[in-house]
This record gives sequence, structure tokens and C-alpha cells, in this order.
Amino acid sequence: MSEWYRFLEEVKSAEHEIGANGEVWYRGQSQESWDLIPSLLRLTEWEKNEKLLFEEFKYMQTSINELQKRGNDWDTLFDMQHYGIPTRLLDWTTVMGVAIAFILYADYEDSTDSALYILNPIALNRLSKRDEIIGASTDRDFEYQKIYWENKPAQVEKPIAIKPQLPSDRVLAQKGVFTVHGTLSSGFEQCATDAYRKVILKDEAKEEARNFLKWANLDEYTIYPDIVGMAQHIKRKILKGV
Repeated sequence: MSEWYRFLEEVKSAEHEIGANGEVWYRGQSQESWDLIPSLLRLTEWEKNEKLLFEEFKYMQTSINELQKRGNDWDTLFDMQHYGIPTRLLDWTTVMGVAIAFILYADYEDSTDSALYILNPIALNRLSKRDEIIGASTDRDFEYQKIYWENKPAQVEKPIAIKPQLPSDRVLAQKGVFTVHGTLSSGFEQCATDAYRKVILKDEAKEEARNFLKWANLDEYTIYPDIVGMAQHIKRKILKGV
């Protein structure tokens, strides 16, 4: 059995182990050694910096033509994540191929093992006494600042699975969804072990994985439908010949 087919079998087994009979989320990370933790929580004094980053972005976004003033704080947070500002969000997708593309297009010259994370979002939310995936922009009882800055009506410790109401073109193309971390500074490895599994994508499997993406028409431009994704796709196509 090739490493690629071994990988697919392990994905299948992992989905069964976490009871993912309904919706399954995936996240690809190019380095197998990285923890499953948002960029914000890697900062010192991250609670203080979160507020400063959010308020500065919200204040300045109206001066940029690409951005419109958001009526909902969650939409502002999604924009921040999109433009690379540290947040308590982690990006996931409902399409496994997209998660594999995240690995390969970030890891094109590297020769290390990578990781695919497989999440049962309902099981994750049940750890926080919620039985559904939260519509972050529509649930009036789930306000970003009130929940995560004021800890009202109660402190949320563990990650929670959420969906945007009006996703951007990029999030829509990626079938993007998110988890939002709570007060715990630890990653999924310490606080949500029963809700997810990690499967290693060996370096030896990546050639077949690239063929899979080619057949599925998942390239930089299809999952990053903007000029940045187009430029990356052109560069790889012309200079790498694939």
C-alpha cells in the first residue's frame, strides 16, 4: 500500500473514532510538529493585545476601500483573520482536499511530514454544553466582546466551533469555518482530545497528494480567488511546471 492510500485509510479510521457521522471539519498544517493553537495565543499578554489589535483594526478599516464598516464584531474578527492579524480563531474547512491544499501550497519546497486534523464540531461544542455549531453572526446570545472580553454570561474555557453568516469570497471558496479559543492558553492537545484526531501526511505521500489536487482542480487560484492566489498559481505553473 502506498503512503497516500495509507494516509486515506487513516483519515477514514479517524473519522470513525470521533463519531463523525455528520459534518466533519479539516485543517491542514505543513509542519507536523506545530501545535493546534491560534496565532494570538502564541503572543505574550495575548488578552491585552487582542483588544488593542481589534480596536485598531476596527477604527482603521473604514479608511480602506476594500473594507466596509462591519455591523457585527464577528465579521470584523473574520476580516482580521483573513488579513493575517493574530486572533483567537483557527481556520478549518469542510472539504478535505482544501485542507490538503493548504499543506502542499505552503510546503512546496519543504521535505518534512505534515498533519491533517479531523474535527467533529458537534462533539467539540458539547464540551462547552452546546449541542450545535454556532452561527457566530446570527446568535444574539453569542456576542464576541461580551463572551470573550467580559466573560458574560459565563466564562468560556474551551474552543468552540462557529460558522460565519456572510463569508468572504475566499472563505466561501475554501468552504471555510472556524474554531474560536476560550480562556485556556493550551491547544486542542490539552483541552479537546476526544473531539479531533491528527493524521500524519508523510513526505513520501505528497507526490500522489499533488496529483489528487490536480484532478480535483484545487489550485491556488480556486481556493484563493483573488489576485494573490492568481499570482501564486501562475508562478507555480510557469516556474515549477505543475
